[in-house]
Amino acid sequence: MRRESAVAGVLLNYLPTAANYVLAIVYIVVLTRYIPLTQYGYYNALFAIVNTIGAVIPIPGINSAIAREGAIEFARGRDASPYFAASVFMSLVMSVIYAVALVAAVPIYLGNGVPPWLLGTVYIYVGAVIAQSLAGALGLYLWLVGRVATQGAGATIGMLVLRGFEVALIVIMRNVYAIAISTLLGSLAQLLYYLVNVGFIPNPIRGLGTVLSGIKGFLELGLQSWVLGYVGTLITSVMTYLVYRYLGPGSTAIYGLVLAMIGSVTAMGPAVSTVLSSRVSHGIGVGVNVGRVFRDFAIPSFIASALMAQLVVLALPILPRLGIVNGDYIQSIPYASALFGSAPLFVAVTVYSSYYWVVGRGWYAVVNNLVGLGVGIATYVALHGLGLYMAVVSIYIINVITLIAYWTLERWSLRSKAVLAVGLALALTLASSWSLPIGDAPITWPTVQLIMIIATTAIAYMTKPLPTTILNQIPKPLKPLLKPFTTPSQ
Repeated sequence: MRRESAVAGVLLNYLPTAANYVLAIVYIVVLTRYIPLTQYGYYNALFAIVNTIGAVIPIPGINSAIAREGAIEFARGRDASPYFAASVFMSLVMSVIYAVALVAAVPIYLGNGVPPWLLGTVYIYVGAVIAQSLAGALGLYLWLVGRVATQGAGATIGMLVLRGFEVALIVIMRNVYAIAISTLLGSLAQLLYYLVNVGFIPNPIRGLGTVLSGIKGFLELGLQSWVLGYVGTLITSVMTYLVYRYLGPGSTAIYGLVLAMIGSVTAMGPAVSTVLSSRVSHGIGVGVNVGRVFRDFAIPSFIASALMAQLVVLALPILPRLGIVNGDYIQSIPYASALFGSAPLFVAVTVYSSYYWVVGRGWYAVVNNLVGLGVGIATYVALHGLGLYMAVVSIYIINVITLIAYWTLERWSLRSKAVLAVGLALALTLASSWSLPIGDAPITWPTVQLIMIIATTAIAYMTKPLPTTILNQIPKPLKPLLKPFTTPSQ
């Protein structure tokens, strides 16, 4: 089976987010026009609890551990189908546990002030959980055989269906049930696409033997992967819940929209990690230098995310003028601008954590992420009286603490061009993102943002962070555009 292009894999795994945010222009228009601010705030609070419960169920963690071993065996020319069957088996078991937990948690939802009429969205989401679990198992099979582009295409189909129905149903229904129903439909569409491309679902019972024979390793690696994924969910869910408890549903709605906006850039982290982890797993199987593979992904992804964040910040003040963000939701613009400066940091944390887990140093990644999370959450709890900006600053603290631990271990030289490029790109991104909330936007915008974008592009040209091998993985018309940013062959 031919392995698909790494560049195509990254692009197609990011494409769901790109499609999401293109369609989100229409989505935000109808959301802010037809869904009341308080109702959306309660919905965000409810699903902060739902997602926190879901993060406790280690479906992705164990399946990722199974897929990692399958990818190594596949790279060595062995049969990967037993690992596929094991993944399906675990998906079914864990999704049923998650569904039961969601229904059993009704008293928790009500005890936190969620209106009873919103509980039906949870029951709809239970169906999405089953579909997402099976789609996840099929997607991981594509991942372990190197078909990361097809894996990304399926996620894109799911996102297109999700967003398309969200817009239509919000206009028709004018309440948050439209979001829940659309989530279910998007999950079913992704599952169907994977079924067509994989061609079969193995007998789950066949995977039981694989699970039992490798249970110790799967549990250890799965626990590491689960905790790492759980940290990402906790950053969003716990911060959203704390904002709700301290500042109320109105601020929760604003903060929820801010997190949705920044996702347009932070999704680059999982997109890169999906392809990187597949390549590194195969590299371990055939004995290549995986450290070099990591560097070829890490530096370009950081600088690319910095440029993307700056471009979005440049566009933020235009959104209310175009009628994309309306009413009280306009208050989210300065908070979103401030938070976008943290996007490259989040991408770097995601890529680092994925790499350390695949190479067998998952516990180090777990400790780094938990320390960062603990310091950030504790800071917000202690200083929440400073308002919503403190929630933004806490996200910075979480990512910075985690990265300090990684970079200390890596011992990267401060004199290297790569470190210089990363540092300057981060500084310019911070200057761009914080100039909107701190300064007078009509004066500082768009001059500051344009200068930062030009300067970051110039730094990329001078430091040439892209590996030359990328030129063999892109369409010919794009090669002249990227060649000036690649390191010349020695």
